[in-house]
Formats: sequence, C-alpha cells, structure tokens
Amino acid sequence: MASLFLFLAHRCLLDQHTAHGEIRRWLGNQGGCRDVRYAPSAIRRHEVRATIAPEHLLGDPHPSGTVELRVKFDFPNDTGYDHYEIQWIDGEGCYSFGWHQDETHPDLGKCHFQLDHRDETVARKPAVFHDNHPVNVLEQRLSLVASILEVIAWENDRPRLSQWPPADV
Repeated sequence: MASLFLFLAHRCLLDQHTAHGEIRRWLGNQGGCRDVRYAPSAIRRHEVRATIAPEHLLGDPHPSGTVELRVKFDFPNDTGYDHYEIQWIDGEGCYSFGWHQDETHPDLGKCHFQLDHRDETVARKPAVFHDNHPVNVLEQRLSLVASILEVIAWENDRPRLSQWPPADV
C-alpha cells in the first residue's frame, strides 16, 4: 500500500506506464473485475483492460453477462491537463459509452461523454472536467455507470440517451 501513497504524493511524476500500473492494481482489487491486463502488452502499456461482471459492480437489477472496461491515460507535455479515455463496452449489445478527456472536440470542452453503437457515435455530450489523479478519476467515472445505464434507451435496435445529464457526469 505504501506505493500508492507515494504515487499520490508525487503527482507530478506520473507517466503512462506508472499510471496504468496503479490502475491495473486498483482494478485487480475490485470485486467483479477479472482478467485485468495491459494492452497491447505489459511492456507497452497503452491501456488497461478488464472483464467486468456488471451485477457484482453495480448490484441488482443490472444485467448479468460481461462487459469490457478499457482505460487509457496519457500525459502530453503540450497541454495543461491529462488526457484519458474510460470506455464501458457491452459486447452483447454492440454498444459502448465512456468519458474522453482530450482535445478532439473543443466545442464540448476538455472532457466529453460519448455513446457509441457498433462503429458509429450516436451521442456526444459535454462532461464535467476532473483534473485529478487517474485512479480517482476512474473511481469517479465508474460510480456514474449505473446512472448512465438508466438513461440509455433503445429505439429501433439503436441506443440513445433518454435524458441528459443523468448525474454529475
């Protein structure tokens, strides 16, 4: 546990390799997370992936089955804030959603929420900017998953957001 405190205390020393190591460790200690791994490899830690049992993480009445979680952090030198992507991927429903903090959609601010279906983005909304430690950001975002699932409605076999915002997204 001492390494986590050192990691938090020296926030300015973060790099992608270290951040992904702490995220992998944190996810590995969460109930309902299994097969927590680096992608593409342990040496090239571009992202962390985990298989999630949603009913364990979210409680009932959320559907059983499995979900893949993908988490990617980057610390570019040319921006004043961290970049990340936290994506909740439902394999059976062919949809995913997540938070992206980057420079791809400046009209939405530093951070946005995105709902995807198959290979298409069906909704993109501004999201609250969290300039925090990566593990804190991940924990905050995962705490919102249940409220996001409640506002995803299906129409003609396509997901849509029935309302926005559902919470402090």
